[in-house]
Amino acid sequence: MVACSAMRRVAVVLALLLALVGHGADATYIKVKQNNAKCFIEVIAANQVYMIIYKSPDQESLPMESEAQKYHVGLMFQVISNRGKVFEQRLDKEGRVAFTSPNNGEHRLCFSVEGHSLGHDFRVHMELITGLEHEDHSKLVTRETFSAMELKVRRMSDDIKRVQKEQEYMRGRDESMFRTSLSTNSRAQWLSVGQIAGMGAVTFGYCYYLRLYFTAKKLV
Repeated sequence: MVACSAMRRVAVVLALLLALVGHGADATYIKVKQNNAKCFIEVIAANQVYMIIYKSPDQESLPMESEAQKYHVGLMFQVISNRGKVFEQRLDKEGRVAFTSPNNGEHRLCFSVEGHSLGHDFRVHMELITGLEHEDHSKLVTRETFSAMELKVRRMSDDIKRVQKEQEYMRGRDESMFRTSLSTNSRAQWLSVGQIAGMGAVTFGYCYYLRLYFTAKKLV
């Protein structure tokens, strides 16, 4: 009986761990100053849903009216890829923001102060959740007859797809770096050949000049 009870506890712990690893999450605490944006670099998979859960206790609540938001002093959240800005939103005292990007690769996740804070700092407690899909898995349970195990399998399948996208991006970047390295080596080789040819031409010309000089002086 004791062994069976222990096995049940282990099974419960494993089930909780599987539920927790369904989504990746990174928690961060930062301070943002006026005219000094704080940015993080994150490798983003194209068309993958990412969510920021945040708390900003040092600012007032964001007004509902767009006109009043122009005079609100608070935080702005931006997502910037190598091709430009892909997402932007003003933040409330707390909440969550979901975004996607059409591009694979490194993105900057930036927090900045909008308005005149008069030197006041803004604390931000931020948690980045990765591995989400456009369709929330919890809604699938109510709309489709998935068991708990089937739901975990669906989540694991989506995680595998996300990892495959990241691997494809890394593979493409490695191939690009390899081609660049080959091109650089080829150019370096041709430069070396050119230098050797130039030195040979200069040496030949110098010898020819000395021969003419000694012949003119009747030294040879």
